[in-house]
Amino acid sequence: METKTYLFQPEKKFLKQGFFMEDENNNIVYEAQMIKQTLIGAMPFNFINHISNTSLEHKVGHTVTTEQTGAFGMFSTKSYFKFDGKNVWDYLHEKGIRIDSNLQDNKLGMVYNVTLEGKEMATIVTSTPKGKSVITSSYYLNVTTKEENLDLAFLVAFAIARTNQAFYS
Repeated sequence: METKTYLFQPEKKFLKQGFFMEDENNNIVYEAQMIKQTLIGAMPFNFINHISNTSLEHKVGHTVTTEQTGAFGMFSTKSYFKFDGKNVWDYLHEKGIRIDSNLQDNKLGMVYNVTLEGKEMATIVTSTPKGKSVITSSYYLNVTTKEENLDLAFLVAFAIARTNQAFYS
């Protein structure tokens, strides 16, 4: 199966907190639609894979971010949300996902190399709405993966976009 690059982006309605992914022809291939906004507790989201015509509801918690100052004044940031009651990074880790991040060469942004059980699964790169700016955003991501890995690749992009976690392994 061939590798394709998709544009992951936020839903235009800010309060909905949803995200979707389009192919090169601007067809929506995947989306996470918020079903109900909650002030406390997890929010129900519908994760829809338009290629396989499957849909699953998941509970997505509010994002929690903590910063700590360690030795020599170094800062560390931990950011996560609960996904079906479990820390999203732990959930992905249990699925066999590992993420290695690096700075982009030609823009101010990040490159995330994603492996599944030790095999390359996806490359996720911070981008911009039109892809032309030098400064990128974690809300807009170029996701390069095979169609068979779309569910997990979308979830990794969703986790990156919803958190302030710069690195996870």
